[in-house]
Amino acid sequence: MAESSIGVVYIEVAPSGKDFGKKLEGDIIQAVDNAAKTGGTSILGKFGGAFGKIGKIGLGAIGTIAGGITALAAKGGFQRALAIENAQAKLKGLGHDAKSVSEIMNNALASVKGTAFGLGDAATVAATLSAAGIKSGDQMTNVLKTVADTAQISGRSLTDIGTIFSSVAARGKLQGDDMLQLMSSGVPVLQLLAKHLGKTSEEVSDMVSKGQIDFQTFADSMQEGLGGAALAAG
Repeated sequence: MAESSIGVVYIEVAPSGKDFGKKLEGDIIQAVDNAAKTGGTSILGKFGGAFGKIGKIGLGAIGTIAGGITALAAKGGFQRALAIENAQAKLKGLGHDAKSVSEIMNNALASVKGTAFGLGDAATVAATLSAAGIKSGDQMTNVLKTVADTAQISGRSLTDIGTIFSSVAARGKLQGDDMLQLMSSGVPVLQLLAKHLGKTSEEVSDMVSKGQIDFQTFADSMQEGLGGAALAAG
């Protein structure tokens, strides 16, 4: 597999130790930021001021910094950080204040804690669900957990299943195309709805075609049938 890098950091080593820490800090930030800008965005804000806390630094710490950046990139840390920030920006764009954004991010974290899914994807799904009308708090946490459970059963990504749930929420009802997407991924939607409603699969199919399955009924049946799958899988 070909390796890729975000850029090369050139550090000017002065003969005097005076202000070396500030020089190193500035060089690293500028190099990483310049590399990021080639993709159309700045990465300065993505580290939460971490570089600003370097302060006075010795030569022996250079390898630690380089290793940290490499490890972050290798583990997908940059992508997760970007996903989280983009989700927060979307929530702010939807009119959420800082307190509301913080609550939704906490909902996202609670929904994937102990599962194989990450906060970056959960935050992305949370922003999409919020745009579709899902409220922060218990409703957001519960829906996100159900999305994670469904993703676990289907073998699809959290964001893929989140898109389907958001579509159902935005429409206010389960429609055939969304149902078929889930069924084609091995999620027995008709059977789960039938059990939840005490009806036959044929009756449920007819209800779906008539737009009679609202989002809450859909979400409740998914939670009832698949709840705990993501947590059990770890």
